[in-house]
Amino acid sequence: METMGETVFTLYSSLTTTRTIMSEEIKKIEEVAEEKAPEVPTTEPPVEAAAPVSEEAQKVEEGAAEATPAAEGEAAAAAPEEKKKSGGVARRFTFNKRWGKHRDAEAAAPKEPEAPKDPKEDVLGWIAQQIPQAVHKANFQVIDWVQKTAIPEEGDRKTIPGKDQATTRNQFLGFFKDGDVLVKLANALEPGAVEVATAEENADAAAQKEVQKKNIDSFGAWAQKTLGTETAPVTSDDLLEKGKAGYSAVFQTLWQLGVQAKEKFDKEGFNVETIVQLANTVVKSGLLNTILGFFRRNRQAAAAAEEPKDDAAPAAVEGTGEAAKEEGATGEVTDTADEPVAVKQETSAPAAVAAN
Repeated sequence: METMGETVFTLYSSLTTTRTIMSEEIKKIEEVAEEKAPEVPTTEPPVEAAAPVSEEAQKVEEGAAEATPAAEGEAAAAAPEEKKKSGGVARRFTFNKRWGKHRDAEAAAPKEPEAPKDPKEDVLGWIAQQIPQAVHKANFQVIDWVQKTAIPEEGDRKTIPGKDQATTRNQFLGFFKDGDVLVKLANALEPGAVEVATAEENADAAAQKEVQKKNIDSFGAWAQKTLGTETAPVTSDDLLEKGKAGYSAVFQTLWQLGVQAKEKFDKEGFNVETIVQLANTVVKSGLLNTILGFFRRNRQAAAAAEEPKDDAAPAAVEGTGEAAKEEGATGEVTDTADEPVAVKQETSAPAAVAAN
């Protein structure tokens, strides 16, 4: 019994303690709820007195007030102008000046025609200004002079390649490829100037090529001394390795020798004026053929448009057979289908340089 009484007393004490603690917590919560917010002040804060403005500050303010409307007016006038320039379209920025307005400006700017080059002073520039057919004529004339000077006997000369006295660049280089004519030219202008190398009778291709290199390089060394250039104006690579890239060096060297032959060796050189006239003749004939071809094509197009339909063709042929014969008898042209059409010839410098 005593033990049960002690247990009950202990439980009662715990409940009492717990109730006391809860009562205290409830009081704290009520105190916090009863706290009031601070009152809002009803009076205005004190106003500080403004500092006195000096006369200079007043003048500055007045000037700024006057300038403000003018600046606003300029900005308003500039705004429509910028909008007008842009057109309301966003322009993509680019670092390439050849596009956009820069490209259009270059296209609109008139280009001055290039002045004609003098073949005596700048033969390569003159060649670049010619059409391919004119260049081919000049090639033939240079080869013809070299052969006549180097080989006195006409029967010993080789046939110059090309048609109608016109030699392409490949044919020009191939003619001098073995170096034989070049060393003969040097010795004809200056006897004993170059030692001629010869291959054995049954020499293979490699041995023959070595002989060709020796002859070409010997001619180049002699031309360097004769023309007073810093390096050899022509080498074996120009004729044997470079292909068309070696044309300029070979042509210019032979051209200079032909121009200076009379002055340096008292030998007959070629006439520059004659070569220029031949080139100009080719240019004029080329333009004439182009014009004639234009009218000929137009006439053929008109004749094709006037041809009768297929179902009416037999009747038309039967009814006009006699008339066609009479027109043919009078000498008028009755059929142009077989007439040749002239081909347009380019006259730009790149075409002359890239031509064979």
